[in-house]
Amino acid sequence: MSSIDELLNAIENQTRREILKRLVEGRHYALQLAKDLRVSQQAIVKHLDVLEKSKIIKKAGMEKSDMGAPRKLYEVSKSFSIIIDVAPGIFEIREYDLDDEGDFKLEDEDFGEILDRIEKEIKEIEKRRIELLKMKEQIIKKLLR
Repeated sequence: MSSIDELLNAIENQTRREILKRLVEGRHYALQLAKDLRVSQQAIVKHLDVLEKSKIIKKAGMEKSDMGAPRKLYEVSKSFSIIIDVAPGIFEIREYDLDDEGDFKLEDEDFGEILDRIEKEIKEIEKRRIELLKMKEQIIKKLLR
């Protein structure tokens, strides 16, 4: 199975996506996720196993518990973006690895302001991308006639 297939398989399940939403915010253990998501701990452990095998998450140590055995902590270990385009004449799936830190040099600036600018620019790029995809679809439809 290719990397993209493994990633899509891992995130196709709604519960696993909910787990990921929690883990991108910080480390969590299975019982904590089970309570938050109102899913059995056994089911959460199975979902964590799928996410771990796909290398999206990893074990991040142990946390002492007053109630029994130490708890395994999990955290996100892979940064990626998946883009899927489906339209008449178009079927494309692309995965982008975001783990490379790049050559960005961040000074002690207002990070909130920087994030706002980045978010705005991403939205503008996505809007333009959609416009281009619509144009591409129209051209392909005309060519297929």
